[in-house]
Amino acid sequence: MEESGRYTVIVRGPSCAADTSDAVTMTVNKEEAKFTVEKRERMMPQSADTCGIPVKVTLKNESTPATGLTYAWEITDSSDEQVPTTVAKFIEGTDSTSENPIIQFNLKGSYTIRLRIKGACFDPNNPDGPEDPVDPDNPDQESDGRYVHEENVVIVYPQANPQAISECEDLSPNAPPLTINGSQLIGSQDGKLDYNLGTLRPGSIQWTIVSGTGATISDPTAENPRFTFPKRGSYVVSLVYANECEFSDVLQGPTLINIDFTPLPAKPFLQVTQTSTCAGGTYEIAPSPNDPTKLYNFYSSATSTTPLNTSGPVPSYFAGPVTSRMVFYITAVENGCESLERAEFTINIIQQDIQNTIGTAQTICADTKPAALTGNDARVGTNRPIYLWESRTEGETEFSPAEGRNDQQSYSPSELSQTTDYRRTVTFEGCETPNLSNVITIEVLPVIDPSENTIEVDRALVCRGDAPTFSGNLLSGDIEYVWQSSTTSATAGFVDAAAASGSDNKNGASFTPAFVSQPTWFRRVARYKNSNCGFVPSAEAIKIDIEELPQAPIVKSADVSTCQGSSATLEVLPATGNFTYAWYTEATGGTPIGSGSPFATPPLTGNATFYVEAISANECVSARRTAVRVTVAPISANAGRDTTIIQGQIVQLNATGGNTYKWTPTTGLDNPNVANPLASPSVTTTYTVTVSSGAGCEAVDDVTITVLPRIVIVNTFSPNRDGINETWEIQNIENFPDATVEIFNRYGAQVFKSTGYSQPWDGTHNGSPLPLATYYYIIRLKKDEKPFTGSVTIIK
Repeated sequence: MEESGRYTVIVRGPSCAADTSDAVTMTVNKEEAKFTVEKRERMMPQSADTCGIPVKVTLKNESTPATGLTYAWEITDSSDEQVPTTVAKFIEGTDSTSENPIIQFNLKGSYTIRLRIKGACFDPNNPDGPEDPVDPDNPDQESDGRYVHEENVVIVYPQANPQAISECEDLSPNAPPLTINGSQLIGSQDGKLDYNLGTLRPGSIQWTIVSGTGATISDPTAENPRFTFPKRGSYVVSLVYANECEFSDVLQGPTLINIDFTPLPAKPFLQVTQTSTCAGGTYEIAPSPNDPTKLYNFYSSATSTTPLNTSGPVPSYFAGPVTSRMVFYITAVENGCESLERAEFTINIIQQDIQNTIGTAQTICADTKPAALTGNDARVGTNRPIYLWESRTEGETEFSPAEGRNDQQSYSPSELSQTTDYRRTVTFEGCETPNLSNVITIEVLPVIDPSENTIEVDRALVCRGDAPTFSGNLLSGDIEYVWQSSTTSATAGFVDAAAASGSDNKNGASFTPAFVSQPTWFRRVARYKNSNCGFVPSAEAIKIDIEELPQAPIVKSADVSTCQGSSATLEVLPATGNFTYAWYTEATGGTPIGSGSPFATPPLTGNATFYVEAISANECVSARRTAVRVTVAPISANAGRDTTIIQGQIVQLNATGGNTYKWTPTTGLDNPNVANPLASPSVTTTYTVTVSSGAGCEAVDDVTITVLPRIVIVNTFSPNRDGINETWEIQNIENFPDATVEIFNRYGAQVFKSTGYSQPWDGTHNGSPLPLATYYYIIRLKKDEKPFTGSVTIIK
């Protein structure tokens, strides 16, 4: 026992719940030798022939307990030989028994300072203290004897403290490399090398990757470079550097640092991946039951990072008491590395995993034998079930063992005269609570009375090729129906009736047969579903008779003409019999657009064909429709394109599409009765033309002539900055946004030009006022029209 505290004892068994003892308080009197090198400093004067010495080393005693101990200090060289006082001696009033001695070293080298303590627990037969059974020869380990402690001291020589790196490899494709600083490889807290009482000799640092593939150094000559290692394989890094006195490798050779990536173990192999136990039991999960040196971690989920075995990897794990199905996720642990993949192990609860179901319910007639009741195999793992079939008749509340062989997986009942429930119980050895299956009922049905099975029809006389619709009452119970037909009589020759497309003959409430071509009797038979009872026919059979279809109508004219946009009148010649007529735009199908004779079509824009059918008083429709073709005389008017003119201009209208033309209004027209009159409206006017054909058909169209007001040009302005008549204004030119205005002096030089006239001319050229004079303009309102020319004078 190493530490004081409260301790308990836990007892576990393979099938019992863990039992924990009461806690007991234990106190451990722990004596331990420990010290640190508190300070190293050079002493003056320095040796003239040997750089860096003498050196004073101050030690700090940290042994426990703080009182009641005696101390013995030893100083040895690299060969573990006692050094003479000429090499190292105690100074400043301290000696080899002082609590915190001070030592002077007069020679460069590597030395070991060792402290031995004696206290109340000192054992003369074991002066170093209790031994570590694993490594008894290493007194520096914390688990070794506590009465001795030693530290290594290097004098003058610069020295790095190698920090071996050991990690688990990562072979995943996207695994990032291990990136560390050089300071991490030598245990430096501030990133600096240990110059050992000196200063760094410039250019002396050399980091080298001695072995291993793929590692890189950011700068091999830097004090604290950056190392990158792929997370696989092993590497050795060396370091050499110097202070002003010595190189670090002179005393003990280059500093070598190991970086190892331990391969991950494989996913654990489980010979058994699941087991079953009774509720409340425990189970020891042992992936390698014959090899206790193999260690594992056990997790509660596939992604959990905290093992259930909190004290570290173990060869097995006790689960329990188990009250519900549990899944454990197991990793292998070797050399401190854990497998990437996890193996699953499932503990099932027998009571929860039982699959205890029996066959479906049945409906049978009285005094008949039902089909055998099948049950599933209720085994759970290797545990064999114990079966018992039970039954109760209608009116009973409790189940009792069923008659006959009732201890098998399935059960075969005898003939039944009343409705009976069945179930199956399953038990397992060691599990006390039985498991009950679902309950199924075998229903014993009464006989159907034919007088209860009645049907009716919507019409007993149908058109040839048509079919009536039958309906029937629905009987009490879960009944199946079949509609039957016979062309023989009301009592014989019945077969299952052919049903209309998209339906069947098993709908008990209604039935539509396929078309009827001759007198036929129909009836409905019924019986209980899922039973061995026979079908019972309806109380009566209904006869359906046939009416022949009327002939196709005869029309007064099969070819009719009309004008475009007008209707046509269609007419049927009277026929013998009481018929009505329906008109369509399709030879078959579609929706009627009118009825009767004569019939006026909708207004027509093109040739069309209409179809008429005859309908009898019993709504029998002729098998064919008669066609009437309507020819439409085409006519269309085109008054031409809309045009824009300037007030006072003349434009010629141009209409097409007929033989005669009439324009309205007549205002501004030279002749309103021709196709192309000349128009000179004073304001914007829309003209409508009516076009007539030789067949008396007419059409209309219109055209708009937009009249723009003339521009008004003044011939003087006075840009003298008095605010009056400062610019050359051109009235109405805003109606011509694409107009161009050009102004020239008397020598023909252009002094102003603009497209559009949104900014009137202010009498300047390039920002400078022009002299008082007469200037000449050219104004083009449109590219293809004659320009306006003239002169304008700038006055005072």
